[in-house]
Amino acid sequence: MMTRPVRLFFLLAIVSLVKVCSAAVTAGTTILLLLSEVQPGSMSADQYCTLVFADRHFHSEKASRHHGQDTDRKIYEGELSEQQWNALNAILDNKTLRELKVPQEVPPLVMQDTHPYMISIDRNGRYQNMEFLNNKSLKPYEPEIKPLLQWWKSLRGQRTPASKAAPNTSCSLDSTHAVFSQ
Repeated sequence: MMTRPVRLFFLLAIVSLVKVCSAAVTAGTTILLLLSEVQPGSMSADQYCTLVFADRHFHSEKASRHHGQDTDRKIYEGELSEQQWNALNAILDNKTLRELKVPQEVPPLVMQDTHPYMISIDRNGRYQNMEFLNNKSLKPYEPEIKPLLQWWKSLRGQRTPASKAAPNTSCSLDSTHAVFSQ
């Protein structure tokens, strides 16, 4: 059963996905892709977030959180190799992924076995947003989503030195932002 702080944490994770649209316009840099995953644990949760920009640069964050507050946050930045960039674009341009429609779910007040993923892909200035509350909600879309998640896992697994860059607001999970619809 999900406790109130974890439920709040999950709702704030959804807010971070929605914020990506306004952040991309405000910053003047086009965000091609936002991937966010929250891995809740019994005492804390880990959040992974990666932003890929149209100029091939990426910004990744790994945060450990306890009771809605960061206990640790590491930032990684770099540029995708030609091979990584081409692989990502092939995945994003796949017709089945491009046409995928995932209905937005309203999270119930009490949830079990959460493992949320948020994916936002720039589609010519509009964002294709997908939210999965847990592995069960991801299952019907796995054939289309799995290549993207595997690409992301590969990127997260590469050795990238930590950066002194500031956290990106599109990756933040905090309570200062209101939910809005697009």
